[in-house]
Amino acid sequence: MFDFSKYKKLSLSFSGALIVLFFLITQVVHGGFAHSLDFNGGLRTTIKVGSSTDRSKLEAFFKQKDIAAVIIFLSENDGKTNYQIDVGLGEVAKIKKLTANLTPVLPKVDEVSQEEPAKKEGDTPPTEGDGKSVENPAPQTVSKKRSDVDELILLLKNGLKLADEDVLSADQVGAVVGDELSSTGFKLLLWTLFIITLYLSFRFQFKFALGASIAVLHDLIICIAFIGAFQIKPSVPIIAALLTIIGYSINDTIVIFDRIRENTPEKVKVSFSSIINKSITQTITRTVNTSVATLISVVALIIGGASELYDFAYVLVFGVFIGTYSSIFIAAPVVELYNIFLERNKGKVTPKTSKDVASV
Repeated sequence: MFDFSKYKKLSLSFSGALIVLFFLITQVVHGGFAHSLDFNGGLRTTIKVGSSTDRSKLEAFFKQKDIAAVIIFLSENDGKTNYQIDVGLGEVAKIKKLTANLTPVLPKVDEVSQEEPAKKEGDTPPTEGDGKSVENPAPQTVSKKRSDVDELILLLKNGLKLADEDVLSADQVGAVVGDELSSTGFKLLLWTLFIITLYLSFRFQFKFALGASIAVLHDLIICIAFIGAFQIKPSVPIIAALLTIIGYSINDTIVIFDRIRENTPEKVKVSFSSIINKSITQTITRTVNTSVATLISVVALIIGGASELYDFAYVLVFGVFIGTYSSIFIAAPVVELYNIFLERNKGKVTPKTSKDVASV
């Protein structure tokens, strides 16, 4: 029987080091998390192109212009294909530089017509100071600056040879999802951990609830660090992937905890580490089979799915590995360490004792 308990300190240290490494790569190498339309705002336009212009040509166009854009296939009808193009606000400066000498989509000057009041008999035209009559003044002009959306439309029309009717919609999107998550996400996370702790404390014991909660936090933090290190753009599907990983991890952890409870004798004093090792060994086959079956489904998204789902699938693949790892090497060791801490405080185990004996 493999001694999983023996490597508890090593596994906890490894997780901490991996989290620090990922966040260092995110901040030092990339200068922060990748920008996304949902979290940082940006420009979103929908265009209609002919069959000769496919996704690869659109990607090549933006790559040539050194503009980071997300291209999403929407629909195909009558030989025309609709694509949604998302561009972050950080790319606006590049777009303006490229469109500086292009013909504007909208005129820079709007002529504002002013109605002349009805002339009455006896009215005389206004005169200048020298007494000469003044003809109708020239219409006033008001300069109108092109918006960021207009700049993007101008670039697309000139670069892709689009007509006016080929641009179906164009809007500037605010960071709705990011603002919403920043205001409510932390509160919801605390409530989730509280409910998990409460349930597991009632269903098992508090030490199991503590181990499961720390494992969930571990999975969430390390997955967020992974997203930053590999510059995966945060989005609604990525949030769904994180929630899926949390559910997967807690389910796998509870299976192991349930087996630990079943293997714990009522009256006989048994080494708690041996109980953990036995329980993990008994459930390892089930854990591996479940993980492999899940990975097959996720990898199918990468092989045959749309490119919009790639980031979602990558996060899920990493999360399945981390969820399985944390159930064995994070949740169970935390329970064991907390159990040792309680027993030592009760005087049942002294620091000199080599074996940690616990009556559970």
